[in-house]
Amino acid sequence: MTSRYVPFDLLRRRGRSSATVVKLMMACNDMSLANQTLADWKKEQPPRRRTRAFGARIYFLRMQFGHLYEGLKVINELQQDSALLAIVGDCDPETQRSYHELLTYQKGGAKHAVLRDLAGKVRHNIGFHYAQAGTLIERAIDNFAERGKTSSVTRADTAPDWHFELADVVVDQVICRGLWGVSPGTRDLEKIDEVAMKIHKLFLSFMDFCGEFIWRYCKS
Repeated sequence: MTSRYVPFDLLRRRGRSSATVVKLMMACNDMSLANQTLADWKKEQPPRRRTRAFGARIYFLRMQFGHLYEGLKVINELQQDSALLAIVGDCDPETQRSYHELLTYQKGGAKHAVLRDLAGKVRHNIGFHYAQAGTLIERAIDNFAERGKTSSVTRADTAPDWHFELADVVVDQVICRGLWGVSPGTRDLEKIDEVAMKIHKLFLSFMDFCGEFIWRYCKS
């Protein structure tokens, strides 16, 4: 582990490009936390946490996908900045490959549909925007009602033990079955992980590029 201390005066002197780079830092921090916490929830949980595990996994996927979608908007800002592009050109070949991989997910790129259909729909509909999820939630409720399904809401003495499983079931229906096209049935985590892995590869490219690029930008 190596740290580099960055004078804020350096960032101020570099002007608007510094804001773009700090946005990339934010995206990396947010995504790495979401990814690590997702990995933690995939492990065997204590009895009191087991009922929360499925909902937690879907939640941190939602967060990671949403942050990644926003992070790629910052890559678009970078493309408009000649000074930042010059730093990209000075990076090692592997970092440049990761950068060009990110460009394939931008609008007009060969893989943009993957980003739009898997991450974009989650981000726009039920990732960060509760208000926009109303119609999808209503459809899920109708579907469950027609099949005579029930779910639970639990109150407890401590906040982590409060659990509205009903909402987890609805989110599963909306995201996994609706937006991602995973077939209805039992909670098939392997199929959900297959979908998530498509975006995870993009996450790895994002982190690989940003790590070296940001390090170079912050060099005095």
